[in-house]
Amino acid sequence: MLTGTCHCGAAHWTLEGDLGSITACNCTLCRRYGALWAYDYVDERIHLAGPTSAYTRAGKDTPSLEIL
Repeated sequence: MLTGTCHCGAAHWTLEGDLGSITACNCTLCRRYGALWAYDYVDERIHLAGPTSAYTRAGKDTPSLEIL
């Protein structure tokens, strides 16, 4: 089982079973911290706990998170 949290720490998730394929992201945050990501379907192998929401960086045309 793999566990993690969102960037702010409010929401938590667990992934049960094999990770399958993972991807190296090219955004500045993932490049800085060497993060990899994987995805699956909620309520099948991924379980969420806590409040969830979406946000974008102010002043950006695209909904990406960039940390410079």
